[in-house]
Amino acid sequence: MTIYVDMDGVIADFFKELASHYNVKHWKDLPNKDESIKALKGTDFFGRIPKFETSDELIAFVDDVTDGEWSILSSPLRDDHENSSFWKRYWLDKHGYNPREAIFTGRKEKYAMTDGVPNILIDDRPANLKRWIAKGGIGIRYQANENTLDDLKAEVLDAYAE
Repeated sequence: MTIYVDMDGVIADFFKELASHYNVKHWKDLPNKDESIKALKGTDFFGRIPKFETSDELIAFVDDVTDGEWSILSSPLRDDHENSSFWKRYWLDKHGYNPREAIFTGRKEKYAMTDGVPNILIDDRPANLKRWIAKGGIGIRYQANENTLDDLKAEVLDAYAE
């Protein structure tokens, strides 16, 4: 069983940097959110995102539970796969996070099972989790600015013990 950890919204504060990038108080203040995100194409945006206060503890926990055998599974920016993946790898290195592998794809559900064994995905997006679970994986919703790390740890331990 592999634990896959998403980046944006889980360990990287994407929306805080989005608001900062466009000099608005809150990302929801952006007049056209979709266009604002598309405009990040070709930039170093993903290398500048701050981590959440809980990120180090979350990664240390996952690393400990899996004996270092965990992976990053994060979506790249649409139409900017190579560039945004580069900056996400840079971000992981910058913060000293050393997953077994870092996978950047919009099709996360391909990794839901390995040889008939369900894998765990920690992600903030319900749509990603729904597709993951539909493919037989174990999905755990965690949004760093809304959920508690203690609750996440309990859910991971329950799922990992199965």
